[in-house]
Amino acid sequence: MEETKECPYCAETIKQKAVVCRYCYSKITQEGAEKKKGRLVKVRVKAKDKLYWGDVFVPEDLKRPSDVFNDERRFFLLLNTKEETPASEIMIGFLALNKNIVEWIRVVDEEGKEKNIDMISYEIYNLT
Repeated sequence: MEETKECPYCAETIKQKAVVCRYCYSKITQEGAEKKKGRLVKVRVKAKDKLYWGDVFVPEDLKRPSDVFNDERRFFLLLNTKEETPASEIMIGFLALNKNIVEWIRVVDEEGKEKNIDMISYEIYNLT
């Protein structure tokens, strides 16, 4: 039986020698996710009939949030996620969204307002 370890990004069990996670397609480094440098970018996402607010981790080696959304992975991760409903916001926490169901993603500031179009593309990822 082969030795296994937990993926530091999605927590699935993978082979000890794996350099890429077979579930989330993250590159596994010796340092692990705890030491990965980057920044959190607040986004608003429309997926099917739901709206979500959350943070996307943009690694230091990627320049823009759109690089995260346009990579080869089938899904992306939202941290500190809230689902927007007509009556209130529901705290979800961690959410993995399949890119095939995402209609659009917008970068927003801390108050939820869309960022200046000159600074960042208005609609980073638009499937409709």
